[in-house]
Amino acid sequence: MSSASRLAPVALALLLVLAGCGGSTGGGTPTNDSTVTTTAPGSQYDVPVENGTLPVDANRTYARVTSLMGTDVDPRPVEVRNWSEWRENLPRVAAAPINDALGYENVSADWSEPTGLTLPTGYVYLHPGEGSPDEIERVLAHEFVHSVQFQGNMFPWLDRLRTQDARTTTDEAKVYRSLQEGGAVYVTDAYTERYLDGRNDSAVAREYMDESPTHWSALAPYYFGNRYVADRIDSPANLSVVYEDRPVTTEQLIHNYTRAEEPPAALTVETNATGSDWEYEGNNTLGEMTTRGALGTELNRSRAAAAAAGWGTDELTIFSRTGEDDRFGWAWVHRWDDASEADEAAAALEAYADRRDESGTYDFAFTRVDEGTTALVFGDPALVANATVSGTTGNVSVAVGS
Repeated sequence: MSSASRLAPVALALLLVLAGCGGSTGGGTPTNDSTVTTTAPGSQYDVPVENGTLPVDANRTYARVTSLMGTDVDPRPVEVRNWSEWRENLPRVAAAPINDALGYENVSADWSEPTGLTLPTGYVYLHPGEGSPDEIERVLAHEFVHSVQFQGNMFPWLDRLRTQDARTTTDEAKVYRSLQEGGAVYVTDAYTERYLDGRNDSAVAREYMDESPTHWSALAPYYFGNRYVADRIDSPANLSVVYEDRPVTTEQLIHNYTRAEEPPAALTVETNATGSDWEYEGNNTLGEMTTRGALGTELNRSRAAAAAAGWGTDELTIFSRTGEDDRFGWAWVHRWDDASEADEAAAALEAYADRRDESGTYDFAFTRVDEGTTALVFGDPALVANATVSGTTGNVSVAVGS
């Protein structure tokens, strides 16, 4: 699911992949069976509104957005889509086994809320739901920001992502999503303040941040992304500046560091599943944002945030049972900034592991590898029972037996 200021259904976005404007279309191919174009007197834009009508002037909204952003790019069509009828094509939070293992619950979307999605082409889908005209206009403005972001080539990482051999870690993906959505929230807040009554995007994000850990994790890119953007610029017309010297980790984004500050620590994780019934499937870096969100499924939010704040780097190794597609195990190794940070994180991770282990679905085992490094092995009981983690602060070995 993609870009939106709707912020309630966004919790359906997968938490550990690059969900968003650069991802899924939300299902289906754009249709043109019922095209309605509304042209405001004096507007320099003519936005095609397809498959229905909107209770707001799309031309005026687009003109206002481009004026705020200081851009002049041709609009793409807006398709009205009732997503409650297309919900089977939308992602689910627990679709990935690791999301379930880490403690994220399934959530249901409130399709009475207006919501939107923007493709990398700039094409916009809008689900009005039962929103008021002002609520729908806010969502439309948010999606138009994304349309301008894409068409104005503001995202320097897109070319790399489109290459066949591109590999993006979860941490990198969340940086991209945070900058993308944070920029849209920032501009839409300025739009709301100037043209609309009611809550702005950042206010809605703060409200959902007080809800379940799943909502928190889904909304974290909006919340932290907006904070980062707001600290870097003082006008929507300067949005492109944010992307020129962007952070490379969610740690840098959360704590408002530059890309030169707090670079990831060195960590090498060797794996050995030789002679076992398990296959090594690859590795990933989840980052501070995911570490905080995962801990928050079992610990209170302040403790989860404090423990994750010492993040130096991490590596998740993934295993599957040979010949079976529904049995998985993971070893999540963290290197912390220093021994003191590792002490705080270790206590939190051990408490988290104990509580997740009690859930009965997956087994969890915590290991303090060295003074600056920890490991969490979790997943299928057979893997957890036969896995060992050893090594030093920057060099760790994960061995899996039968």
